Amino acid sequence: MPTSQASNKSIVLKGLAAMLWIISSVLALYALNGVADLVSSIYAAFWAEGGPYGEAYYSSVALRQMVIVPGAILTAAVVIGSAEYSLRHFNTPGLWRLFARILGVEAGILLLATLL
Repeated sequence: MPTSQASNKSIVLKGLAAMLWIISSVLALYALNGVADLVSSIYAAFWAEGGPYGEAYYSSVALRQMVIVPGAILTAAVVIGSAEYSLRHFNTPGLWRLFARILGVEAGILLLATLL
């Protein structure tokens, strides 16, 4: 393969990896919000007489914040870790598996949040 084609292929793969990393980072923020909504909905269904507004509003907000803070730390760790991993293991099967797993987990969380 000529060097120009190999160079073009490398540029395309780097662009694809960067695009997947950006997409997974943005979806992680949406998934974090979905998890917080799920926790609030479950709390409202079982312990707040069916609605998060009213007497249980402030405890629902506190519970949501207790989910957001560790979730944000975990999200930042996954985003930074996946960026480091993608820089060190570029164009290996492990990198594409990592992106597939991250996007699969995020899609599952978003699907669950949508269905509930």
